[in-house]
Amino acid sequence: MKIKEINDFTLISKDATMDHIIENLNKSTYKILFVSENNKILGTLTDGDIRRYIYDKKNNLSKLKAKDMMNSKFKYIYEDEYEKLSYNDLLKYNVEYLPVLNKNMEIIKVIRIPINFQEISKLKTKVLIMAGGKGTRLYPLTKVVPKPLVPFRDKTIIEQIMEQFINSGFDEFILSVNYKKELIKNYFMDLKYDIKYIEEKDFLGTAGSISYLRFYDITKPFFVANCDVLLNIDFSEVLEYHLKENADITIVSSKENIDVAYGVIRFDEKNNFLQIDEKPNYEFFVNTGIYVLNPEIIELIELEEKIDMPELLKRARAANKTIKVYQSKSKMTDIGQWEYYKKFL
Repeated sequence: MKIKEINDFTLISKDATMDHIIENLNKSTYKILFVSENNKILGTLTDGDIRRYIYDKKNNLSKLKAKDMMNSKFKYIYEDEYEKLSYNDLLKYNVEYLPVLNKNMEIIKVIRIPINFQEISKLKTKVLIMAGGKGTRLYPLTKVVPKPLVPFRDKTIIEQIMEQFINSGFDEFILSVNYKKELIKNYFMDLKYDIKYIEEKDFLGTAGSISYLRFYDITKPFFVANCDVLLNIDFSEVLEYHLKENADITIVSSKENIDVAYGVIRFDEKNNFLQIDEKPNYEFFVNTGIYVLNPEIIELIELEEKIDMPELLKRARAANKTIKVYQSKSKMTDIGQWEYYKKFL
């Protein structure tokens, strides 16, 4: 359901006949045609445009041409503008298909913005990132810089996480900070991210700073993410799943597997041998540290209470809240431990 670039769009002549138009619409994966003359785009044409024209004009179908029925007031964007815009900027065009043109009005590519993606994005879902820990698993690196600012590839860890959410249409962030918080705030001072801060007075565990959200006008489901995991998924699909399942909490999981280098002995409760599984592979789903929470969950935590997420989940179950698990097919990249992090250096 992500925004995607389309290169296999269909161009037709402005003088294309109805037979040619229908044939190309049937063949088109995207059910939209781009009407052009000498490669210059003149308009767009969908089956809806055809129906509306026929209903209004009631003309002889055999004489109709593409130029008669096309939408000549279509929305588009120039190539140099497109390169500067974020996904949320593109959403403001409020169309499913947005042509990208050069200065000669020639079509370069088409951006597809699925309707479901647009509706999910209108929720203006906030993302709370837990960025206040000491990052002891990355010692000695985090004795110098806080874990969120540790470099990973061409950006910091926290920017990589934020970009993944931005690419899914979510760009409103709340950072929970504590350890070396001034370094983090100063780093983002001149960067173009939409960020608010929660400043912990003490270390509150993996869920305690959620309690501060009672002061942030949270009226819709929101994401909570740890600051050490990358997951290449479309987070708008996670939110859509959460809403569809009427969940109060959704835990994002990732499939992992372990190869056992030895034969595993199976036996019963009386130690009678059953069989040996030779070097088995075990598959299971692990917690990624990424969640979707409904606003009501905030009230399960006392203000400034120290609490970890497993305990919050227990409280939610005791309160008869619906907790769902989203099964991600993407492999999790854990960059919060030195043994894993140094593999990427």
